[in-house]
Amino acid sequence: MYPDRFRLPFLSGVLIAAAERRRPGLGPWSPQVEEQLRKAFDSELEDVRRSFLESFDDPTWFARVAEKIREIALPRYLVEARRETDLEQRGYGLWRGGDLVSRIVWGLGGFFLGVFLVRAPFIPIPTTWDLLAFGLLLLCPFIPDAQIALHKRRHRRALRAIVEDLQDAEAKLELYQPLSSPDPTSAALPAPGESLRQKG
Repeated sequence: MYPDRFRLPFLSGVLIAAAERRRPGLGPWSPQVEEQLRKAFDSELEDVRRSFLESFDDPTWFARVAEKIREIALPRYLVEARRETDLEQRGYGLWRGGDLVSRIVWGLGGFFLGVFLVRAPFIPIPTTWDLLAFGLLLLCPFIPDAQIALHKRRHRRALRAIVEDLQDAEAKLELYQPLSSPDPTSAALPAPGESLRQKG
């Protein structure tokens, strides 16, 4: 009915992305931060509304889209944004914040674990696997980075899930049929009576 850039899933993704660009710089979660994110949604939504109405004379349909975004996408985003902000403020729960000392300890711990696994007589690992200890020595210092990557990946999945779940809301929204044509050029076509009078 309308271009994808004005449809519910795409619009929600754009609004969430705009809010996510602002969120990390707003500091610890607070009512003021939540209000800033709500304003980010409203500001972007108003820009899209103006663009939509420049091309299509159907404010009722866009009002329905905006209502669904505020009812479904925005509350779910705020819950996820708060969870992610709290994690970021706590340094994702990393021991010592993943500093140099913690990485050295992780590396040494991995090395001694590898030595134990290879040398322990009751663990069926060939003693020729001495490189396992050195491999753990090199890899374990990156455990903090892996933890952060996993948290960020979960956050991205949660945001994508919000957008994907709006597909159902979009399907219900399509049941609404606008009275006016969505073709932006239709308003420029002359009425049949006017065309006949001009020919006469």
